[in-house]
Amino acid sequence: MKSYFANQKGSPDASKILIVEDEAIVAESLNDQLIHLGYQVCGTAANGEDALRIMENSNPDLVMMDIMLEGSMDGVEVASRIHEKKGIPVIFLSAYSDNETLQRAKVTEPFGYLIKPYKERELHTNIEVSLYRHRMEQRVKEHERWLDLLLKSISEGVITVGLDGSVTSMSPAAEEMMGWSENTALGHELQEIMQLEEASKYPVVPDLIDQALDGENVECLTDEDPVLISRDGHRIMIDAAAAPILNEQEEITGAVLTIRNVSSRKKAEMELAEARNLLTNLLTPREKEILSMIVNGLTTKEIAYDLEISPRTVEAHRQNMMNKLQVVDMPMLVRCAVTHRLVPIE
Repeated sequence: MKSYFANQKGSPDASKILIVEDEAIVAESLNDQLIHLGYQVCGTAANGEDALRIMENSNPDLVMMDIMLEGSMDGVEVASRIHEKKGIPVIFLSAYSDNETLQRAKVTEPFGYLIKPYKERELHTNIEVSLYRHRMEQRVKEHERWLDLLLKSISEGVITVGLDGSVTSMSPAAEEMMGWSENTALGHELQEIMQLEEASKYPVVPDLIDQALDGENVECLTDEDPVLISRDGHRIMIDAAAAPILNEQEEITGAVLTIRNVSSRKKAEMELAEARNLLTNLLTPREKEILSMIVNGLTTKEIAYDLEISPRTVEAHRQNMMNKLQVVDMPMLVRCAVTHRLVPIE
């Protein structure tokens, strides 16, 4: 590794820049310019191998890269490796501006391209723009990673569509529910991949999407939850909601649909309803009548008077109900009746 100058210091808080230049005079001049502009030069290299080695140890914020380098790798190849391994922004320095060189350089997605000789103001502007752009891109990537993690962690399926109703993204939960991978579903109409049983005379999905694209936040309001038929024929009960997607100008650019698997909840509700029916059927009409009066706060004497029966008969019915419902006292009897809706409450 060749070092052309000793003064590589700048402000400790300044952005660190690695210089890759095989001409010593040019490298020293660039070093002086960078320090004058307030940057910290963390190293210099005359060839690609040294550049990659220095980069691993110094972790620069930006690389100034000459395209024509001594050694087995030119600047384009070195920049490509930096881009793949580190994602550090690179500004190319070159005395060449021919189309072939530019095309090769473009493949590495450089943040800037300066033609030698360049003015200090051009150098400063390119560096500041590149550093700012890199910070913004990192924020966007971090936000995208956060959103991706969020979508993977929630149980609801999330699907986005464009203004034309075609799918633009799907969460892992949505992929699992519908049996479609995101890559396969992209570009398809939502109705093509989201097949529902005709439980309602109204088209659930088109209505939700149309209303969302009109700017409304809507939920699926049908008498029965729709049944989704996945690509492999599996059926699940779902509920759904949709909302518009807005850009920074508050313009609608698409819609997002969320779907939730409610099969387990519906199964539990049906089992509970069956249990309630079973408990209700255990009681005779007279017992239900007396139980309703107990729940509504009447005493034994009041019930006996209203039904024109003896208090002992009321107590006998009450004991029979407690035995049938497997409760041991009056508070438990009332709680059971209320919880399972065995009688109407006034």
